[in-house]
Amino acid sequence: MNRPEKPSTPKQATWLTFAHLFAFGLLLALAIVLVRGAPGDSEVASRVVFTEADVAQVRAKIMRTWNRESTAVELRRGFEQYIRDEILYREAIALNLDRADPTVRMVMVRKITMMGTAQAEAAELRDEEIQAYFTLRTERYRIPARVDLMQVYLSRDRRGDRVQADATQLLASLKQREPEPYELAGLGDLSMFSSVYTDMSEQDLDRTFGSDFGAAVLALTPGEWSDPVESSYGLHLVKVTHREESRIPELAEVLQRVITDIRYENRKAVEDQFYAEIFPRYQILFDEAALAVLEGRDQ
Repeated sequence: MNRPEKPSTPKQATWLTFAHLFAFGLLLALAIVLVRGAPGDSEVASRVVFTEADVAQVRAKIMRTWNRESTAVELRRGFEQYIRDEILYREAIALNLDRADPTVRMVMVRKITMMGTAQAEAAELRDEEIQAYFTLRTERYRIPARVDLMQVYLSRDRRGDRVQADATQLLASLKQREPEPYELAGLGDLSMFSSVYTDMSEQDLDRTFGSDFGAAVLALTPGEWSDPVESSYGLHLVKVTHREESRIPELAEVLQRVITDIRYENRKAVEDQFYAEIFPRYQILFDEAALAVLEGRDQ
């Protein structure tokens, strides 16, 4: 049988009230510490310690800039700027100015990526590794066919319907006379084009005269004036004077390019591995609006 509880005496009520107040005060004090930091935290946060290594860094910067040792005055001024930069940097971080800044974001991403790939960058490539890489990818390094040529330009805009007939007539004259390169400029219409081009690939020709022009020129028989070749600008009478066929180069000819490609692929593989290792540490969540955009439901 439960006995009825005795009513609290005034003295007991006083102790209970004091205990509640004490507990509340303790929680309040803890909250203040969590929000503001423990006493002295602000002093610690504002304390900036510079060492001999910082002085050496300033001295090295002056050496790189002026290619000589710094004077005492230069070192002191340089270190004053170093201190100024450090204080402003820390204040910016304290104010969260690095948050949502695309430039800072890009720099930090690049920096942590470089940390993950430093070992791959430093690794020496062995000769057999380079040779094996090149052997498996010889087509990537194929040297394209290249030509030297002479051309005479006829403007469709200036000649209108006569352009084709004029080209046929001029072609007959070229085959009969075989003019020297310096004479060609006076035979056609004034334009931005040169009369003579050397060492031109299909891509070079397309970039100069417009798409498909390069393929048409590379199909010509060297040593004779061609029928009119059409470009984006008009008609061209072309004579290929020299042609080098496409070929697979020797490794020595493209060695630096091969080494650059190997280092790039090695670095990319390490970057991907580094990301794969840290990715599981994060939980990726999407709100409904973002999910709708990604799934195409916002259309």
